[in-house]
Amino acid sequence: MGLFSKLFGAEPRVNPLDDARKIVDRFTTATIQGVDAEDIGRYPPKQRKVMAFHFGAIDYLAREQGLDETQTLALFVMFLDRYFNMPVTETGSISERLQGFLDNGDERRYLEAGVEVFRRWYEQDERRAPLQLGEMLQQS
Repeated sequence: MGLFSKLFGAEPRVNPLDDARKIVDRFTTATIQGVDAEDIGRYPPKQRKVMAFHFGAIDYLAREQGLDETQTLALFVMFLDRYFNMPVTETGSISERLQGFLDNGDERRYLEAGVEVFRRWYEQDERRAPLQLGEMLQQS
């Protein structure tokens, strides 16, 4: 029966967090094309704007995928670890970081732009939409 169910059984279950992480990776790859990585590395305020932008995208995707708050935060921590080389032990209080995105008007603007740009990229297949991050950073 084991071989039979392997051959004809239901498809393996996909971990929604893994699926969301792959989508975030593709989106981030698209946003990086329009961004000066060295510039971001030198200026912490720009780093926070980039983080806020991507958290907006992550939050939108998490809601679309039906992820809970813990999974959403885990996805954001994975993003920070991969793209900002921040191990989990150095991410600090995620809730404080997210509150900062909301309290700081400029960072909130990036968070809201991340939601909108991700929606256009993900739902409307606007492949050039992620380049808006680079344009925003050049203007600030």
